[in-house]
Amino acid sequence: MELLSIIRTLEGKANSDRRIVIERYLQRWKIPFQIQNYSTGTNLIVKSDKQPFIGIGSHYDAVTGSPGANDNGSAMAVTLAVLKRAQTNPLTHFGVQGFFFDQEESGLLGSRAYVAKHGIKGMLGMINLELVGQGDQVAIWPVSDQDAGDIVKGIELAAKGNRLPIHRFDRIIPHDADHRSFREAGMKEAFSLTAISSEDLEVAEHYYRAMEFEVDPPVLQEILSQAPLFKHYHQATDVHEHLSESTLQHFSNLIWQALQLLDQSWEKDTSIRTFFQ
Repeated sequence: MELLSIIRTLEGKANSDRRIVIERYLQRWKIPFQIQNYSTGTNLIVKSDKQPFIGIGSHYDAVTGSPGANDNGSAMAVTLAVLKRAQTNPLTHFGVQGFFFDQEESGLLGSRAYVAKHGIKGMLGMINLELVGQGDQVAIWPVSDQDAGDIVKGIELAAKGNRLPIHRFDRIIPHDADHRSFREAGMKEAFSLTAISSEDLEVAEHYYRAMEFEVDPPVLQEILSQAPLFKHYHQATDVHEHLSESTLQHFSNLIWQALQLLDQSWEKDTSIRTFFQ
């Protein structure tokens, strides 16, 4: 499945039309979904047919004036690819539930509306995707040595198996992402994945060093803008030509292989812990 072709169908469309594109892909693949209307927006939910389940999520809204290819068309395409795999080859011990949230750019309103209605019952964790279309490395955030759980370790193990460098960060994008809604509801294993490059890591090092010296916010923003990840972020230049099919496929493979590892490690009464101890 070419994921860039999905992004091309999403690029530049109004948010409501982006949602319709996702609906049509799901309908074509005969993947059932539900529509959650809330006071200011609409979420699409591909419900798991079993519990417990792991959530895979992205947001479909884009900021005004941006075609929204990497933010967040790339994440939508990868989420679709993972859901298609889960439909074709269901996991044995847990399900996969897909989310396409509205109004992430307006304060995480879509994911907050989902959690307010459904909570986190039955969820093992939430893997949120943000800007996964360019770069040859993985950022996983917000994750520290103290709060890394089984799902994080599964992703890191899958990355190692694919010789894909992976790094833990407190935060990548300037504002927060939809994982936060689940964390605030008490879910420890809720985090985001982002594609980055060596150049992004160099800028990040400069950025954190500047933070230690308490430089002014405008200076911090200027440093951050030098990272390739943010060159087209929320800009009219966020188009598919800047994205990489190989990066998208790496992320689709990474998530699916991590889910398979977790499924294989499952043991009755001990859940998914024993494989990683």
